[in-house]
Amino acid sequence: MLAYLDALIAALAARDMMEIDRLITHPLARILPPDVRDEATVFLSGHADPLAAPLRAMRLRHQTAELLREVPEVADRPSVEPAAQPLAARRPGRESHVAVRSAQGAGLAQMELSLSA
Repeated sequence: MLAYLDALIAALAARDMMEIDRLITHPLARILPPDVRDEATVFLSGHADPLAAPLRAMRLRHQTAELLREVPEVADRPSVEPAAQPLAARRPGRESHVAVRSAQGAGLAQMELSLSA
């Protein structure tokens, strides 16, 4: 789908009427949202502003890419267990202890680095 959207955006930006017509009649075009299809037909008809960019198609491409980037949680995937007790929890001081508790409560792992003086 991303390759199709990339080709459609390139054809719309270049005002390549033959390529736009080919892509609009492609089977993947039937799943395009109406606003993207309308935008493509405006470009195809030649009534689009010469400086107009195919923003609706670009937005759809961005949304599709973001959805494909998300990785759902899988039951088979091993979960990351935080260390038994981080170094900051062994230090005295209320601030570091509170920060460690809030990080542990959120399920975040914290890496401690020693600072040289």
